[in-house]
Amino acid sequence: MSDIIRDDTFYYCEGKNLRGVECKAILSPSTLTITEAENGNKQRTVNVDDIIGCLCMRNQDSHGNQLSHGQDAISMFLCVYYYSLSTNFKKSPYRKRETALLRCQKYSTFVENCDYVAKWQSSLYSLIHSNEIYPHMLSTDPITNDSQRLLIFVNPNSGPGVALKTFNTRIRSFLGEANISYDLIVTSHVGHCQKVVQDFRDLAKYTGLVAVSGDGLLYEIYNGLFAREDWDNICKIPVGVIPQGSGNGLARSLAHFKNEPYLYDPLVVSVLNVVKLKSCEMDLCLVNTTKFPKLISFLSVGWGLMADIDIESERLRMIGEARFTVGALARIMRLRTYKATVSYLPAVGGIPDEVMSPLPPLDEPLPDQKWISLTGEFICVYSSMVPFIGTDLFFAPEALIDDGVIWLMIVQAPASKLQVTQLLLSMEKGNHIQLPWVTFVPVTAFRLVPDVSVGPQSYLVIDGEKLDTQAMQAQIMPRKGRVFMR
Repeated sequence: MSDIIRDDTFYYCEGKNLRGVECKAILSPSTLTITEAENGNKQRTVNVDDIIGCLCMRNQDSHGNQLSHGQDAISMFLCVYYYSLSTNFKKSPYRKRETALLRCQKYSTFVENCDYVAKWQSSLYSLIHSNEIYPHMLSTDPITNDSQRLLIFVNPNSGPGVALKTFNTRIRSFLGEANISYDLIVTSHVGHCQKVVQDFRDLAKYTGLVAVSGDGLLYEIYNGLFAREDWDNICKIPVGVIPQGSGNGLARSLAHFKNEPYLYDPLVVSVLNVVKLKSCEMDLCLVNTTKFPKLISFLSVGWGLMADIDIESERLRMIGEARFTVGALARIMRLRTYKATVSYLPAVGGIPDEVMSPLPPLDEPLPDQKWISLTGEFICVYSSMVPFIGTDLFFAPEALIDDGVIWLMIVQAPASKLQVTQLLLSMEKGNHIQLPWVTFVPVTAFRLVPDVSVGPQSYLVIDGEKLDTQAMQAQIMPRKGRVFMR
């Protein structure tokens, strides 16, 4: 077959049988196929896309146990780590960790067998990371497996407060299996991550940045990048997310794009996105407010009901994402409306140009007649650039990672408590966009000017981060960022 990269005879080791059964191993661009010579030519096929790494081992099994004294001392082992798509007893899909241990005794000396297995390892890694793109790196030197290094941020207070423990007990083993080096920073206060990203002199040496947290640490990463003088280049550094917070909208959306079984174990499918080191372009959003002239959003901007639920349930973060359900019940019982003017520029056609005309300052009128403006009382104004704004909040069913669109939802008053309850419940399946009293439109920019002279005031929430009520506007920045996604 013309697409065969390597093929040879090995001994497939399983269980305690470390002598193994003779087999034929064939490596192609998409699969590693292992066919046993015995047992009726039993065959195992491993998808390359499911492989995260492989290690060369001497006289030990896949768990690091030494072989007995009487076993072959010249053999070399190749251990392949992969996460196959399987189903449990309820037929629910999930990613299952598996290993394939192959013993090589092709040559008469250990050195020759070692060199040969190393060639297989090199071929496997060239396939595992075959589509890597690092446009942010200034060096012209080729990127090798040894030179790849991640900068990982862990927020120990995120969500239930177990992120650091999870990193030490689970995530580190993934990185080890994938043979990925990293530097670790445990954040100590709000803004710590943003300050590090903004001031780190040699940030371009890293192959990517990773947040082990909820969406808050990602917000700090993107705004730290935006504050740098080399923003135009460094914004293309891949950013990864491993969900450990009470809000994990981006992690859930990335799994949705690839139809991955996120709900069974969010950590596994998210870590796989990172350790495969493949990335794609993603849209960002430039936000201007009265007090903060330039902010970057990667997820959502909200005001009104859903912003209130997000911020007022913050004190319940120790119960995880259930805090949003409790907060929603409390807010529906004391439903509020807010006065404002909302203007938006509908998206027409395909993806906008890379360079969009900047919006005028907030104290100046909007530029042309294409804008649509609504003035009155509102229950909720919310926008997102990705499908999910939380694990169970399917906000924008048609959203893509790089469609050049902000998906804007406007709920005007009056609306009953029953209608608002229906709105929030239907968001789990994305059916809220069909409600006749909900305006849901794709836009490239929008402006919100709250009337602060009368009535109650809501929060302004950007990627889950709270700002006081103030005028704001947002416009899409098509494909300006990059995110790890396998």
